[in-house]
Amino acid sequence: MMKAQKIMRILRESRDYSQEYVANILEMNQKTYSNLESGKTKLTLERINQLAEFYQVRPEYFLADDLPVINYNTGAKSNSNSGYIHNFINDNNTELLYERLIFEKDQIIKEKDNQINLLKDIIDSLKHELSTLKK
Repeated sequence: MMKAQKIMRILRESRDYSQEYVANILEMNQKTYSNLESGKTKLTLERINQLAEFYQVRPEYFLADDLPVINYNTGAKSNSNSGYIHNFINDNNTELLYERLIFEKDQIIKEKDNQINLLKDIIDSLKHELSTLKK
């Protein structure tokens, strides 16, 4: 997943954005964004989707095998001063995204099941406590 963090940085720097600016857009503090970009914090699918929407790229872009190519053509005939990014995504990345989505879904279901079991235990404990108080 380190490529995703590199792509985050490439996208940000190619647009001449600061970490603070992107962090504010994504409604997080700069330190949190820095940790995402450096790989210290796990990049979730929710964050990938937020980044993809912000940078106007597909989420699969962050799972690309090839790093994006930046064209810094700032000549008189260019359309942009900040350059543009070519997206080199192969079919394998779609499969990787699918596998990651399934993994994330399974993790969410596992977490939900753990929460349900915890709540069942709390209910059982409260029922026991209630029956003890009724005696």
